[in-house]
Amino acid sequence: MDFYPHGDTPLLLVIDAKAGMFSEPIDIIKECCYMTMAMEGLPVWIWIGSILLLLLIIIALLLTSVITVRLSVTKKNWDDSVIVDVKMLYGLITLHYEVPAIVLKSLQEGVWVEKSQSDNILKGHTSNEEQVIDQEKVHQWTNEFKEILSATKGLKKWMRNTLDRVTIRKLDWSTNIALSDAAHTATLTGVLWGVKSVLVGFLSYHVTLLQRPKIFVVPVFGSRPLFTTEIHCIAQIRCGYAIHAGLVLIVRVLKVKGGIRKWLSILFKA
Repeated sequence: MDFYPHGDTPLLLVIDAKAGMFSEPIDIIKECCYMTMAMEGLPVWIWIGSILLLLLIIIALLLTSVITVRLSVTKKNWDDSVIVDVKMLYGLITLHYEVPAIVLKSLQEGVWVEKSQSDNILKGHTSNEEQVIDQEKVHQWTNEFKEILSATKGLKKWMRNTLDRVTIRKLDWSTNIALSDAAHTATLTGVLWGVKSVLVGFLSYHVTLLQRPKIFVVPVFGSRPLFTTEIHCIAQIRCGYAIHAGLVLIVRVLKVKGGIRKWLSILFKA
């Protein structure tokens, strides 16, 4: 089918015959725009129908798009790093969070955390900040979580239903451990295997694992004490499910008297 939106120059709609669909979602929107430009002089109802069709295609693309979260955690003795990358709407929106340093000062002073974040929304922006997580901060978070529980009807059920829609495409977790005594190294290796097995089993019960997690615990004998661990994880959820979960959460909050007020006070406090 040929259209002529630009004078006498034909515009050919290119369709992937094998897949039966356009090669890229953005191509669909472009072609629909060209089709709309080509219909000058046609009846109003065709214009309205074309606009509605374009809106339906955009909504369908939005709901079927995938939100991808990539998590990378690295700890080598006293060096720590946490990186989180989020991609939405076919890469049109990206978020980047990084914690390049985590320092345990003491049990009383808590943990010092340096973090930065960036995105490409509108003009994009980058921010950096430092935070100290001590006993008072943990106590504050605990109280805020209790308030959220009381301000939302069936929050735990909502969390379980939302996690059911999450898909783990990749989960790699490797750890190297060494102590001054070989017997202690072997014992700690067994303990770490048990802890990892429990955590992975708990995770597999709540989310969908597309492939078997790669879990390793490597004892290093005859070495000075060391502890290194790396975690690489890729999680996904469809944008339609995420939007639905957000709407359900709002409804559950509205069912509790004063729920909105509590949520807003916690969010603005943060």
